[in-house]
Amino acid sequence: MHRDYLNHTLLVPSTAPGCRQLEMFVFLTDVPETLGPPHLVSRRHSAHLPSMPNWYLRPGRGGSSFEADGGGAELYRAAVSGAGPAGTAIAFEAGTFHRGTQLTAPGGARYSMHLCFRPAHLHWGQRVGWAARSYSREWVEFIGRATPRQLQVFGFPPLGHPYWTLETLAGMAQRYPMLDLTPWHNHRQA
Repeated sequence: MHRDYLNHTLLVPSTAPGCRQLEMFVFLTDVPETLGPPHLVSRRHSAHLPSMPNWYLRPGRGGSSFEADGGGAELYRAAVSGAGPAGTAIAFEAGTFHRGTQLTAPGGARYSMHLCFRPAHLHWGQRVGWAARSYSREWVEFIGRATPRQLQVFGFPPLGHPYWTLETLAGMAQRYPMLDLTPWHNHRQA
């Protein structure tokens, strides 16, 4: 199980109004269980969990290393299959836990599109560009040294923006452990 937002956004998923991103899987062919459909977990089972990515930088331990965090057994039990006929569209938020399943049909193939939508003003949400490199050690180290103004150049919302909630600040502390979030906490809207 994972939330794969590392290559979709420079930040962490948000539930703040106007700051959400929509992800979609659209099946171009029938996708029964034997063709490995995604399995997804409803937010009612995971909303209380921190916004941990599928792997993240953990400083220490003889340097810094990326570690996997695949979620617990309770998430696997709560998952629902996304199997469906051609034309099925599965819409979910970037913070939704999901997983791929095994393709077991001999010679089977699954064809789908992955689409991402975001409000036009949401500059930090992007499927490619900086987000595609935002989990490299060099990027994480740069984030730890950069000022809030410098980070805005890369699409981070400015201090005081509605994106900066207690939830997103906690997620950012997890994703970028070397980033001093004091300026964002000090300018957070009540």
